Amino acid sequence: MSNICDKTKCTGCMACYNACPRHCISMVYDENGILNPQIQDNLCSGCNICSTVCPVNKDIPVTMPLETYACWDLNNENRKTSSSGGIAFIFYEHFIQNDGIVYGCYYDENLQLKFSKATTLEELGKFKTSKYSQAYIGNIFREIFSMLNNNKNILFIGTPCQIAGLKSYLRKDYDNLITIDLICHGVPSQKFIDEYINSLNLNTFPDNLTFRGLNDFYFVLYKNTDIIYSKKARDDAYYSSFLNGLFYRESCYTCKYACKERISDITIGDFWGLGEKIPFNHDITNGVSVALINTEKGNNFFNNIKDKIFFEKRTLQEAVEGNEQLRHPSIKNKNYEKFKKLYIDYGFEYALKECL
Repeated sequence: MSNICDKTKCTGCMACYNACPRHCISMVYDENGILNPQIQDNLCSGCNICSTVCPVNKDIPVTMPLETYACWDLNNENRKTSSSGGIAFIFYEHFIQNDGIVYGCYYDENLQLKFSKATTLEELGKFKTSKYSQAYIGNIFREIFSMLNNNKNILFIGTPCQIAGLKSYLRKDYDNLITIDLICHGVPSQKFIDEYINSLNLNTFPDNLTFRGLNDFYFVLYKNTDIIYSKKARDDAYYSSFLNGLFYRESCYTCKYACKERISDITIGDFWGLGEKIPFNHDITNGVSVALINTEKGNNFFNNIKDKIFFEKRTLQEAVEGNEQLRHPSIKNKNYEKFKKLYIDYGFEYALKECL
């Protein structure tokens, strides 16, 4: 069988992996270090469900935001330890308190970024802060499908392409599903961050990491809560390369979701550019989130959490002007092709040093 979709446009959303009735699709790292679906031909029946469910091969409906807000968590401790203004944590918390189930991503003890569900408030801490690599979906879409059909209320927060994958896999809208997408720059491979951490030659292997939070825009590695590595974004090779678009998935540079029309019920991210043209008379030292309310379902949900947040209505234009990824995909770094070639020949550490 041919490729499920154009490989350069594959987002790694794993909709095909979840949909295959014969479980004959594996996720495999290619020579460029990128995780892609691979069909085991000896098991494949040729049903083409994988290509049918792939969101690259069809248009998933998008909507223009109904409202735009600047907002943050009124709990200052949560706000400090979260990305932006901590609004995602409030969404998670509200869902759990109302007997819902939430899905987000976290780094496990081996620093593998993966999706997981949470059903208690104690589990929510692992979802905090930004993660600058691609999260592994695994069987999560199948699990969500089962939960939805058992009348469970589900909240899923992910990148726009992951939302597209979930929606395409489900094949219909569910009243008991809320989707929230993140304004996304692009995603590097999990393999890259694995290889980078190994290249640091630390005395002990870390069990946690952060890019945002108490040490905002620092790459920090921890062992048993002790900091064993910490560098500012501009001084850390991985972080600075991420910010400069050196090694995202190929599809990230042509992302069809990097626009003001959105695919989810609510879109969240940093509110860059807030107050530059229209005055904003509040302290934003501890971070501020942008929330684009894209559907009536999203609007109803947002109204239910307003007592826990600061919020002020702003214009969509202000949000779009401050966030490039609401206007166009990230721009490919001039050394992108060089990095790919050097990675194949010499590995991640050498390729990174040469391209910086």
